[in-house]
Amino acid sequence: MNDVPVSSLAFRLRRWWAARADGMPDTSPGAAAVYSRNQRLLLLAGFTILLIMRMRVAWWHGRFLGEEGTIFTAFAWHRPAGEALWRSFAGYLNLGANSTTLAMVELVRAGLLPLAQAPRFTMTIATLFQLIPAILILTARGRWLADRGAVFGCLTILATAPFTEEVFANTLHIQFHLALASALILAMGIPASRVSRIAYCVPLVLAPLCGPGAIVILPLFVLRTLADRDSDRLVQTGALVFGSAVQMLLFFTPNPLRGHLLDPATLANVLFVRLVIMPYASVFTAVWLGDLIYKLSLAGGPGWWLTTGLSLACFSLLVYSVVRGGLDSAFWLVMSGLMLAAVSFGAGMLPIHPSSWFSPGAAARYNFLPLVLIGMGLIALAMRNDRRYRNACLCLVVLTIMSGSFTFLHPIGILGSGPDWQSEVAVWQNDHDHLLVAWPPEWGVDLSDRDRPCSPPSLGNIPATEPNYCEGSWLALVVRDSKLTAWHKKPW
Repeated sequence: MNDVPVSSLAFRLRRWWAARADGMPDTSPGAAAVYSRNQRLLLLAGFTILLIMRMRVAWWHGRFLGEEGTIFTAFAWHRPAGEALWRSFAGYLNLGANSTTLAMVELVRAGLLPLAQAPRFTMTIATLFQLIPAILILTARGRWLADRGAVFGCLTILATAPFTEEVFANTLHIQFHLALASALILAMGIPASRVSRIAYCVPLVLAPLCGPGAIVILPLFVLRTLADRDSDRLVQTGALVFGSAVQMLLFFTPNPLRGHLLDPATLANVLFVRLVIMPYASVFTAVWLGDLIYKLSLAGGPGWWLTTGLSLACFSLLVYSVVRGGLDSAFWLVMSGLMLAAVSFGAGMLPIHPSSWFSPGAAARYNFLPLVLIGMGLIALAMRNDRRYRNACLCLVVLTIMSGSFTFLHPIGILGSGPDWQSEVAVWQNDHDHLLVAWPPEWGVDLSDRDRPCSPPSLGNIPATEPNYCEGSWLALVVRDSKLTAWHKKPW
């Protein structure tokens, strides 16, 4: 066989790459082509109402969620502002939670915000961040958004994705909405105006400073920059690199609770329950099947490997469907979702009881990004010129919306109801040593008049005098809970 010249191989490789990539940025007007400005404002208002309705009891009572009150609010209450703002907790800087709770504490101390209304302040700030992905969808460029049904479907999935309410209306999970905004920017065309191009860089810098999610998809930004060969895309990637470098070099530290890898078969089954069964066959089926798969994992044998094979087949088909059409929006959305799911559930998830790995109500915050991104990816896939998968994709999108709608008014137990913050404040005013009860009730908020030192965080013995806003106390609580059979086996 004759040797093929290296130059010829390079030419063929460049030609193949150009055929698979988008090439020039998408210049279609997106949602602006099918909705007027007033209509888009109405859609944004309706979306906001859906967010409030989903957590209506929390808005009525006022709520700090778990560590938001116990850790971040209490730490800001007791420690200097600079220390509270730049505190690295659980292995990384969460600037969204640090800055919002610190601002709230300063406003309360200045008499500008009643303590009884403090949770509604943080909930409002968190909801404003949750609007960023919706605003991107309503204003961005992209052929997949130049359709009324596509825009409406994306907003609906974002507001109703099943078992994702843990990331709603709390500052802990601003990081998830900024990571979602980053993934959407990756999948969207370059804005026409210079102001918009600069604005796109803001969430790309902030997202990695609030959590590691956006860092996971950094390789996809590099790939898209190489594919587009566009200077504006390079600037976006540079913004994400800058925020990631600050997080990783200055704040990120190994955490003893993270980095425990699930084996590939277990990970495949976890993703099968959460990303296939739950959105397309209802949360009820997912809860039942998750319990069955856990029993199969204990027994081993053909049943376990059958579900593993089904999972691999489903995700392989999804990847093949998006790859065969090139590096378009569907590709970026779906691959972002799958990468985030694999890293979150495979290595980044805090320890939970093994029986809960396959329960969609456990660690439900990790459901959010992959469910929403894959759902939007299916919409983008349906909007391709290739009609082969259109009906199937639209059917899956409808099933996802239906699954979310069934649980829209019935959030997971500890997220659907809880104590009235104003009543807790009334008790605290007579006794500043009283731990104000957050959601869930075992999370108490220490707003006492004295500050106590924290010991270095470890999994060893924690002093009895350790305040609960210290990381060591939190580590002990997480380890204790991970050894118990969790509440979410019956999430309602």
